[in-house]
Amino acid sequence: MKYLLIAVSDMRNGVEKDLFDQYQKRLTRSLSVVELKQRNCPSSEATDILKHISADDWVCALDERGKSITSRELAQHISDAEQTFKRMVFVIGGADGLADEVRTRSNFCLSFGKLTWPHLLVRGLLAEQLYRCQQIAINHPYHRD
Repeated sequence: MKYLLIAVSDMRNGVEKDLFDQYQKRLTRSLSVVELKQRNCPSSEATDILKHISADDWVCALDERGKSITSRELAQHISDAEQTFKRMVFVIGGADGLADEVRTRSNFCLSFGKLTWPHLLVRGLLAEQLYRCQQIAINHPYHRD
């Protein structure tokens, strides 16, 4: 199983990149990143995003209107998707969010809560959650049990 992160905007050097890199290195599965130019227009960004998604991909849109779930629930979604799909794609939109076309194409819309998060920090949060899901999947002791 391969992971792909499609993100609108470029990652700059700094603490956010360091956080992302730290967790990306811990993953046993490959996590590739495609960075797209920010257009400040969700429909234009959607066209760019959808070019990188195949019909047989499982797509998770990170969206403030998505569902807020636990790490265990996210691990279960990923485990279920691994049974059917060849690649998991995670999408972080631009400053104005994701267009309906992207949310409609998504198999799941995930929210990291109602707070507003900087896009670069969301990358780190996602990488950390993917690592946490990986550890849950291998039955590593989990402090929430």
